[in-house]
Amino acid sequence: MKKAKQIAVVVVLMILAAPLPAAEDDAKARGQFQEILDAINEHSFDAMKPAIDKTDLRNRVYGSRAIENDVRQSFDANFWEMLEAAFLENIPNPGSDARGQLVQFEFQNGKGQAVIRYRLPKYQFVYHVFELRHDKRGRLKIVDWFDTSRGQTFTIGLGEQLLIAMPSKATTRKLLTSANVGNQQLFQVTELLKAARDRQPPRFFEIYDDLDEPLRRQRLIAKFAVNMAILARDADRFVTTLDTFAAVYSGDKDFALFIAESYLQVQYYEKSFPYFEAFHGNFGVREGALPARLSALALAIGRPEDAQKYALEATTREPTLKLGWWSLLRARAADGDFKGSIDALTQLEDNFDERLDAAKLKRDRFRAFSKLADSPEFKEWRDGRD
Repeated sequence: MKKAKQIAVVVVLMILAAPLPAAEDDAKARGQFQEILDAINEHSFDAMKPAIDKTDLRNRVYGSRAIENDVRQSFDANFWEMLEAAFLENIPNPGSDARGQLVQFEFQNGKGQAVIRYRLPKYQFVYHVFELRHDKRGRLKIVDWFDTSRGQTFTIGLGEQLLIAMPSKATTRKLLTSANVGNQQLFQVTELLKAARDRQPPRFFEIYDDLDEPLRRQRLIAKFAVNMAILARDADRFVTTLDTFAAVYSGDKDFALFIAESYLQVQYYEKSFPYFEAFHGNFGVREGALPARLSALALAIGRPEDAQKYALEATTREPTLKLGWWSLLRARAADGDFKGSIDALTQLEDNFDERLDAAKLKRDRFRAFSKLADSPEFKEWRDGRD
């Protein structure tokens, strides 16, 4: 009997020491992340601070980058202040209503990821993909996060800013992939980086215009050129630097959404579409906003089959997203599928407090809605609901 009790105690201890089942692990971590998300939405860095492992994040920022020792010392001495400033710069302004929404969460065996979506004006969306882990005490920690509006992780972007804080010729040489760079070119690029650091577009482009084409196509220079054009609000300069950036980063799908959104800003819809598709195919997040926007873009460039395909994907993946049903309605109406439009009309009225009568449809600038409003299918549907 004594031995049986000992065995029972051992079994109980083994159960207590075993990893949490996946569902319980996921639920616990999700609750912890919701607290972090609340802090993000309140723009409260102090509330988010305990979730950041200083050593881990610091090591990621430095990586293999040739950051000057003086810059490292300054960063270490002002770590939390600099981190807060960089963090707040990477989320929508507190004055906007762009609150982060958790659209996907996966966590198991101490590791996982969370995807936050921000809705911006003009049906634009930004996604932050957080890499997470538990520490030894079971507290949720942020390892890093990927920002789709920038095409890179937070630590890479912060590391680049430290790189140009005190650019020297030695640092500049390590940044360039070409070995055939003379002293004059090194001087030019070093001064270029200083102009980027000081956020001086006129000085930046004064130097940039004198660079030869291979130097303009260096990855970091191509990236800074686009950012400086945005800062200068120079549309012509933006288009030319964006074309160079797109060519340099064409094989990097992490930057595809940034390129797609940038081409949309200057109404280059045909150029934008393949980058949207490339990012969507690589993203791996099951939500509805991205395919809904792809549907609208496909419609704008005359690809009705793709418009319906992506709209259906949006409504299937996220039935609670109003934008997806509007995309489906537009895609089917444009294709003359008035019978198929009824499903989207019904969803919009029943679940999203819309009142879609003929007058409202005809007031919309989308021409296919007028034909839909005059169709027998719509009239029968409207009569049956009134």
